Order: sequence, then C-alpha cells, then structure tokens
Amino acid sequence: MQKLIHAIFLVTGTSIGAGLIALPMTVVNLGMVSFGIMIAIMVWLAYQSSCMTTQLNIAHKTPASIVELSRQYGGKMLFAVTLSSFYLLFFGLLTVYFSCMADTMTTCSRLGKTPSIILCGCGLFLFLNLKTRLFSDLNSVFVVILLAVIAVAVVSIRHMPETVAEDVPFRTDEWLKAVPILFTSFGIQGSCAYFCFYLRNDLKRLKLSFCIGLLIPAVIYLLWTLCCLKTAAACDGAFYQRLQAHKVPVGELIRFLCESSSLPTMGVFLKLLTLFAVLTSTIGVAAGLLQPLQAFLPKTVAQCVLCFVPVLINLTVAEAFLKVLSFGGMMLAILAILVPYKLLKPMGVQKTLPHRLCFVGGLVVVICELWSVLC
Repeated sequence: MQKLIHAIFLVTGTSIGAGLIALPMTVVNLGMVSFGIMIAIMVWLAYQSSCMTTQLNIAHKTPASIVELSRQYGGKMLFAVTLSSFYLLFFGLLTVYFSCMADTMTTCSRLGKTPSIILCGCGLFLFLNLKTRLFSDLNSVFVVILLAVIAVAVVSIRHMPETVAEDVPFRTDEWLKAVPILFTSFGIQGSCAYFCFYLRNDLKRLKLSFCIGLLIPAVIYLLWTLCCLKTAAACDGAFYQRLQAHKVPVGELIRFLCESSSLPTMGVFLKLLTLFAVLTSTIGVAAGLLQPLQAFLPKTVAQCVLCFVPVLINLTVAEAFLKVLSFGGMMLAILAILVPYKLLKPMGVQKTLPHRLCFVGGLVVVICELWSVLC
C-alpha cells in the first residue's frame, strides 16, 4: 500500500508543473465549461497512453524506456524519430524547470541566477543518488507540501463573481493553441518505465496509480484556473483584457494575484507554489530520463549528464526553453502515443478500441500544433 501511495504522489507531482502556471493564460478565452470538457479528454488521453506504454513494458518483461523499446522492436526510422524527440523534449523540460526554479530562488533570496541554476543541478544530482525508499519518501513529502500550498492559495484568494468568460465566441486559433499545452500538462508517460520498475510490473496497481494520480491534478487545474480568472476579471478589467490577448507574462500574473489576495502572506505562498510545482515535475522527469541514459552510460556519468546538461544550456543559451516548449505537446504526443501504438503489433500486444482512439487523439494534438505554428 505504501508503494502505491508513493507511486500516486509521483504521478501527481510529475503532472503538476508548468501547466499550473500556463493554463490560466492559455484557456482564458475558452470558458470554464469548455475547459472542463478538455481537461476530462486530456486526462483520459494521458491515462490511456500511459497504460499503453505500460503494457509494452510488461510485454518486454523488464522496464524499458520508449527509446529502448523502439530500438529493439521498431525500424531504424522509428528509432531515429523516437530518440531525437525523447531527448529534445525531456532535456528541454529540465532546462525549463531549472530556469523556473532559479528565478524563484533569486526572488526569495540574494542568490544570482547563475549560482541558482548551478545549485539546481547539484541538488538534483544529490537527490538522484538517494536510496529508492528515501527518494520516494521525499518526493511524497514535496507533493504533500505542494497540495497544501495550492489549497491555501485557492482558499485565500478572494471570492469573485461566478461567471468567467463563459459567453465567448468559438475561436479555432484558441483551441489549437490550448490542445498541445493541455496535453503537455498531463505529461507523465516518459516516466512509465520507472513506475513499472517501482511497482514491479503490477498492471492493476499501475492503472490505479495513473487514474488517481491524474485525477488529482485535473481537479487542481480546474480550481486554480477558475480562481485565477475570477480574480483577474473582478479586480482589473484592463488586466483581464490583456490576459485574453495573451500579453501577460507569468511573473506579472503572479504579482497581480499577490496584490489581489486577501492575505498579505500570499506572495510567499505563490512563490512556494511555483517552486514545489516545478520541483516535483523535475523529480518525475529526471526519474524517467535516467533509465534510458543508464542503458548506454555508467550510472554516475548518466546522472552527471542528466543534471548538468540543463545547467549548461541555461548558462549559454538565452531563453532556450521558449523554443522547446512551443513544440512540447507535439513531441510528447509522438513519444507517448504514436510511437507506442506502432510498437503494439511488433511486441505482440493486441490493439483495442481505446488504443485506436488514443492514436486518433495523438494525431489531433500533432495536427493542432502544426496548424498553430504554420498558420
């Protein structure tokens, strides 16, 4: 039971991350009913795609990343697409998380951004060298802290009028932008190999951990987004219009929420919210990325690469994370849905209706991202 609880917390912590910060700015023009429907669809898609990757791991007998499975059972072209997409996506995510944590740390302390980024790399390296039991315990503690901070934030932001952007006209471009970001907000599939290793390929417990672990962030995303939009709409009409025009950066939104809060200590809670949301996602992504790196690198070397490549990118390339995040949803759809679907038959896993519907959902995410970028 304890392992199942830790697995649920790891799923929840991995899922809650950049989406908590990005969604209020992304779905502001959709209306909460439409947003709720999209959240339900994305939870289903994330659950089914996670189960599909898990079934491949169980058929393989031993936990393996989608990269390793593609190398063994897919053709050269499929392996090349999988390998490039996998490392570009997950090293990009770690780069984003390091940058966000460093920005939060510089806000809360006198550290500069460069020392903060280096500290992130060193901290992750030490964390990955913990024993599995201590690693799981600490991650669960971080997720509990995150959930507590979110609860305080939601309760303390003042109550606003009930309706927020419900009567908005249908805009294709807004939906196209929202779909990949929403899908990325539930991105746990890269860590499926670690979940299989941790729960010893127990499909029943794996499915339960995915189900509960994804429902928690779904509820949190709904409550948090509604809370943020209600506050913005009621407190400052001009600010809300800028939010609808997607001209409000993350830092300005957080500052606005701090000033609109009924609690003077809300600024501290929001900084903790940002820090722990990103920290728990970093742990989940790192756990999922370490396994494939260890397939061809010694463990210590793999840990060094994992922890310090994002540091190097942050220190040498300005704003690199923006270029990666714009394609994040599409790359995740390729890795989490399209590639696993292609591997089902070669690995002897029978295709079912949920598999086929999941494949269609993955194609929709890819098409939305391509359409949004090209048009």
